[in-house]
Amino acid sequence: MKEDSRESILWLSRRRFLGAGLSLLALPRVGRAMSDVVDPYFPTLEALDDSLRRFSISPADKRMLLGLARPTAILSSAAMPDADIPLGQGKIGGAPDIPPGMIWPEREGYAAADNWAERAAEARKNKKFTKEIVEEYETKAVLAARPAPLIFLMQIDLAACAAAGPMDPDIPKTGRLLLFYDFVFDPGFGEQEQEKAFRLIYLSDEAQKLERRVIPDFGLSVWGDLLPPEQREGEARQQAQQLPPALIHPKFTYTLPHFHSYPMMVNYPYPEDMPHLAWDDRLQWPINDGCQLFGWPELVQYSPAIDLGMEDVNAPHYYDLRFIPQIRQLAKPIANWIPLVSIMYYDNDSVDFNGGYYVMIRRTDLRNGDFSKAVIVFQTD
Repeated sequence: MKEDSRESILWLSRRRFLGAGLSLLALPRVGRAMSDVVDPYFPTLEALDDSLRRFSISPADKRMLLGLARPTAILSSAAMPDADIPLGQGKIGGAPDIPPGMIWPEREGYAAADNWAERAAEARKNKKFTKEIVEEYETKAVLAARPAPLIFLMQIDLAACAAAGPMDPDIPKTGRLLLFYDFVFDPGFGEQEQEKAFRLIYLSDEAQKLERRVIPDFGLSVWGDLLPPEQREGEARQQAQQLPPALIHPKFTYTLPHFHSYPMMVNYPYPEDMPHLAWDDRLQWPINDGCQLFGWPELVQYSPAIDLGMEDVNAPHYYDLRFIPQIRQLAKPIANWIPLVSIMYYDNDSVDFNGGYYVMIRRTDLRNGDFSKAVIVFQTD
């Protein structure tokens, strides 16, 4: 996306995006109307400092916030046909560019297969269900019970991200990250076992030969719907089994912690307001800038790092007045988990992720180049 075209894009705060939902995509694309909105891109800490100063944030709070600022590559997206996206370039959806002979990532069978078999049996007995619904349930019962390929989500060109600005030193400056996930079975209903439904693959060799791999047959559409007869063959079937493609153009900025992040929760517990709340609420993000590499992402709920860090030390989960004092004692294991990739929305006309996907990795694993232990956390309101 060209810089001079940004004014033609719908701008909105990420918080308002979450509250209003994807219906905002149907609005006419207009420029920024509010005089007090904040352009969310800060290429230097000095630029971030200047922006915070406009909101009368105290010098002490500014020093604290600037100390927490994280370098971020916003994965700005532009919808286009997959054939128009150069081989190896960052992209969302479409088909992945992977080395010849690489085995397509698969998940294992789900325990939820029994549930789908029961639903299919009940649907066959109940005359209120259509033939198509019965067929869909039966197909899901078979698919859930066996290993199946994961859907290609995204590939990130790390060299392009490093060229955009000074990223965190633990993130590789070359190579590619590829994300695969199971969108056939709905994560919002616990139909997946998280550790078996996601793969993060790091291709370290920049000179490695790549090919655009034909997408395997998932049995159903991306979102688990039974394909109508006219879409069960050829190109129509391929299109129904992939996310709409979009080119990624990384843009560098510094980001500050969201009010549900660990630092803000423990230092400004409810009902206190974080010092940059008004500033954060005025950040106006283009609608196609809803994915990022590292940084502080917008959170639908509280930071996934909290639960993951607690699990690492087998800490009990309290959801009462003991919660904040408890996690204050667990700063080290919680801070070890970082949001490597965050996905909320991107430039397309049909996909509603209905929340946020956060690819979390231990910093210790990242430093060791071990991407196999990364997990994905889905949050919805």
